Amino acid sequence: MRDVVENWLKELAVQRRYSDCTVNAYGCDAKDFINFLREHMGENVSPETFRNLKVSDFRSWLSRRIVRGLSARSNVRALSAVKSLFNYLAQRDLVDLKVINSVRRPKISALLPKPMEEEAILNFLNLDCFFPRDPGWITQRDKALFSLLYCCGLRIGEALNIQTKDAKAEIKILGKGKKDRVVMLLPLVLERIESYISSCPHDLSEGYLFVGLKGKKLHASLVDNRLQKLRKWYNLPDHASAHAFRHSFATHLMRRGADLRSIQELLGHESLSSTQIYTDVDDYNLLKIYRSAHPLEK
Repeated sequence: MRDVVENWLKELAVQRRYSDCTVNAYGCDAKDFINFLREHMGENVSPETFRNLKVSDFRSWLSRRIVRGLSARSNVRALSAVKSLFNYLAQRDLVDLKVINSVRRPKISALLPKPMEEEAILNFLNLDCFFPRDPGWITQRDKALFSLLYCCGLRIGEALNIQTKDAKAEIKILGKGKKDRVVMLLPLVLERIESYISSCPHDLSEGYLFVGLKGKKLHASLVDNRLQKLRKWYNLPDHASAHAFRHSFATHLMRRGADLRSIQELLGHESLSSTQIYTDVDDYNLLKIYRSAHPLEK
């Protein structure tokens, strides 16, 4: 099965153009399922094992994951990963999809985005420094990065994959599913990026824009670790994270009257339904926009 799984993951990455994060997550979920079957069935797992599975086997796997403390949302993704593997095998006439298609998707409650308030973000972005002991260029880097996240609503991975040579007023971003979109930088953000580049002791010209102390590409985990510490120091909400800047970007645009279709394009959402969650974040503000914009109100 190892070769089968590797070939399936290659197809997801190359032909289906799934992101590296998705491919890695699917690989972990498939490995978890196979390890469960090895223990559950008491035998080495092969396509033949998959052909003989029953709905109860999938339910046992999902139940075991719940016992381990994994959420329903995590189980939904894991089941999607396993279904993708089964589809790959079915295309090669190695399994039948009847059983797995009978497995019900776990129910999950909708999680609304948690934006930060405008004043809190602006005060945070305008601080003189974040960590007093940081070298000046690190402060400039963080200011540029956080401002960029809020300015363009980027995912943290999208921001950290930007090459220095591409850091211009308009940047082409490679998003989920390797889909391209163009984002525009406000003058203040572009100025902060240029200040960071000029202050950085490392040569950024031929590599990634955002780097760590040793000049290597900055990792998302480090960014979130720093934000976790900053939350306590500057009274930021508990949900303040790199991704919260993206939620705040979309929510604040909507509060000021931006239409869903435009926000969808700016966020890089493939489906408008993904963007519609922001309409549930602040009904009161949307009502004010409606009343101020409708001709009958005038």
